[in-house]
Amino acid sequence: MNLFPCTLVYVDVDAKPGPNSTNRDPLSYVSQAVCLNNSLRRVGLPTLTIMTNAPELVARRLESIPVEHRPLVTRLTATIELPKNTPFYAAHFKLDLMDQVAESLPADTMMLLLDADMVALLPLDRDLIERCAQAGLGVFDISDQVFPAYGSERVVADLEIVADRRLMNPRWYGGEFLIATPVALRRLVPRARASYARYLNESERLRHHGDEAFISAALNALSDEGQVLIEVGAYQAVGRHWAGNNYRDLRWFRCCSFVHLPGGKALLEKEARFDDFAPDRFWRTMRAAHLRGRVRHALKRIVRLLNVQRLAARMRCAA
Repeated sequence: MNLFPCTLVYVDVDAKPGPNSTNRDPLSYVSQAVCLNNSLRRVGLPTLTIMTNAPELVARRLESIPVEHRPLVTRLTATIELPKNTPFYAAHFKLDLMDQVAESLPADTMMLLLDADMVALLPLDRDLIERCAQAGLGVFDISDQVFPAYGSERVVADLEIVADRRLMNPRWYGGEFLIATPVALRRLVPRARASYARYLNESERLRHHGDEAFISAALNALSDEGQVLIEVGAYQAVGRHWAGNNYRDLRWFRCCSFVHLPGGKALLEKEARFDDFAPDRFWRTMRAAHLRGRVRHALKRIVRLLNVQRLAARMRCAA
């Protein structure tokens, strides 16, 4: 089974930037995609395809890169409409991407949908690829991160609102990694479009916004109907890393095939300036960012503790 690595770069200067983006350049994601493509080449995976609504702009941004090192660029036909101040606005168009890919991929090729702010450190395990090909879908379950952070009752309520049904085993799936056969995509996309319609209608009731909400709802519904989902995180196919976060030991990520750095976009854009991806160089930079993040987290905890102590002291004095 072949793989088709692709990423979305949706360009709209009038839209609200993503919550994790500090670079206001609407084409900054192209630089991140260059870094991702360099890392894909190093581990022997096919060239990344950037799917975008602005192919001419993206192609111009890539002109300085040698042709053999450039990601491919394909026009995305965008069909969905939503308010431009919606959180994670651009990510919603992954639904159009999936729809377009479902109709164009040959039967012997699986879509490997990746966020641009990722790197490939190791080849994907061949046995895992075969399992995903047999099942049709490989997904990244991040319920153990999302449920504790927002409360399982609230997360499940959002999923069931968007799914319009009670779910047997509600799970939350990360949008940075999805592997799917064309047949499975053609099952998933109609479900995701129905979930998206409910997501728009119920947006004011929802705490969670973005592609993960309606794609997760569709995946849960398919799972309840017997669709097998291969959970790729358990195989360390992908890990989501936040600098300074103690959710996992930093060393765990060195054994991941892909690492997602939603808070490390600037790091990836700097790495894209090099002709080739060097894991050791990247790892040193990532480790330094992690240690700085740890210090920031520690300082924030100290400040919070001091504020609590000051408040308690004022209350005692008032009493």
